[in-house]
Amino acid sequence: MNSPTEMDIYQNVGKIHKPKLYKTQLCKNYGRLGCGHCRYGQKCQFIHPEDPAYLDMYPDTWHFAQEQEAHSQYVQLLHAQKNVNQFYEEEIVSKVREWNVAHPKGPNYYDFHGLTTKLADFYIFEIILYMKSMKIQKSWIETRRGNHSKANFAAIRTNLLTNYFPQAFLLFLFPVMMAFYVLL
Repeated sequence: MNSPTEMDIYQNVGKIHKPKLYKTQLCKNYGRLGCGHCRYGQKCQFIHPEDPAYLDMYPDTWHFAQEQEAHSQYVQLLHAQKNVNQFYEEEIVSKVREWNVAHPKGPNYYDFHGLTTKLADFYIFEIILYMKSMKIQKSWIETRRGNHSKANFAAIRTNLLTNYFPQAFLLFLFPVMMAFYVLL
């Protein structure tokens, strides 16, 4: 067996070892529970924000979690103000739509977090019309658990099942997400 010579060792100093899985997983420091800083910098073997693959993993990142928290707090602030001025309901829907456009978790994926049942009705109706016009058969809807509803009841999910079943077929796959099929 040949051992490396002093020259071999000298030539490999400072080189990054690149195993098969190099830059295939998100660095835990940039994950949802991370701190947003990695002490290894560019020498880290995991994906960082400057890496092209970062965008594919964005919903799992620390940055996404920070943006989602800020969005959620802003929408909750609007909910608190809507009793004073009805304008805030339109602003809530606008912010939820903007969030879905700027932060898609996948194609035809809609996050309903922050909407009231009434606002969700308007939004789902528009989604159904869009799906029919674009001949899209399947979309995903995230409704969450209803923690902000009266008695922690998932009102939006129940409302969608009750009122939109003739126009669409809803399939619950997870407690907070469902597949939404439109009958074309």
